[in-house]
Amino acid sequence: MKKLHLTTTSKMNLAGNYSVFIYAETNFINEVDTSSQTNLLLDHTVEELTFVYGNVQRTISLAQINEKKKQSIQLTEDLSIELRLVPRIYLLDQTNLILSLLSGLLAVAYSIFTTSNWKELLFLSGSTIIVLLLFMILYKHPIHTGHYNLRMFMTISALLLIFFLIPIENWTIKTLIGLSTFTVITRFIKDYQRTLALVYNPFNKS
Repeated sequence: MKKLHLTTTSKMNLAGNYSVFIYAETNFINEVDTSSQTNLLLDHTVEELTFVYGNVQRTISLAQINEKKKQSIQLTEDLSIELRLVPRIYLLDQTNLILSLLSGLLAVAYSIFTTSNWKELLFLSGSTIIVLLLFMILYKHPIHTGHYNLRMFMTISALLLIFFLIPIENWTIKTLIGLSTFTVITRFIKDYQRTLALVYNPFNKS
């Protein structure tokens, strides 16, 4: 799927006039007002869009929009449309998933053999991490950014809880969990900042 952000701008009040109709070849996509912002989800096979406003018709290819990052179409003297393809954000960090999953498995295994008073909580925390991550790995549909961030916050919270529950006597396991947690947090913060940069400053080439 491709995500296209468009903004219609009018120099004067065009209320009550025609709406702008959007077509992909002969297929109707959407109808927008003469002064609005909206996002369009387009199939990956769509190569060009046609905008119809009254008797005016303009066609533009997605390749043109992608090449210039941002493209404007002048429908009339008073009405224009600004188009840009929203960058695709890749959420799943394989390194974080593997580290968190291994930490969850380690916590579950440790809870089975330990005599700690917190073994039930360690087992529950480790199991929670495993379930959360397996769901994200096996889920075949796109994961919403907010849902992904929420699951990662829960995973990091569980990792921190496991780290503090493991007694200092088991310093080897505690160190492994601590290093894994630190790495996951660092990489997640970096990806979170990158996501915000793409959303709010999509034309920054860095």
